[in-house]
Amino acid sequence: MLRFALLICLMSVDVAFANQRSADLVTSFQIFCLPGPPDFVEIDAKATAMNLSVRKDVGTPPQPGKFAHTKSWLVALDSGSHELVAGEGRGSNGEIASCGVGAEDVDGEEMRQDLIKAMKLGAPLRQTATADGTQRVTTWKYADDITLLLADGTPMKIPGIYLTLLRQTNTSR
Repeated sequence: MLRFALLICLMSVDVAFANQRSADLVTSFQIFCLPGPPDFVEIDAKATAMNLSVRKDVGTPPQPGKFAHTKSWLVALDSGSHELVAGEGRGSNGEIASCGVGAEDVDGEEMRQDLIKAMKLGAPLRQTATADGTQRVTTWKYADDITLLLADGTPMKIPGIYLTLLRQTNTSR
């Protein structure tokens, strides 16, 4: 009987940690990405002020009317680390700005449910699988020119997510 009680207790701790992980990631996403539309300069300033370690900083050389820049940082939480990613670009079809979080150790369906609950999201615009069937991509309309995307490995039961807020404006109207 004692072994059974210990097993139930350990299972509860594991479930609590798993649920806490996805909830922590949703909270981190909200803090970094939701105060307003994605803005590369603001995200970079916030990450710099927090002394976050830069993981990657890549971009294309600016050309007249064209550029692309992506930067990511490592964010440490009690439930584990994740990556914060900001991007910006301009091309012939318009401008794009994004803010996202990624983690390899969270269940995609738990993340999806926590995200829906925390952000009071309705039905998604669409939910599709990638061509190779390894990822599910769920898309919600967040604002007029802002989309919320959650990519996860649920179809193959692979942990990991990438959650992105994407603002795209068409300048060639």
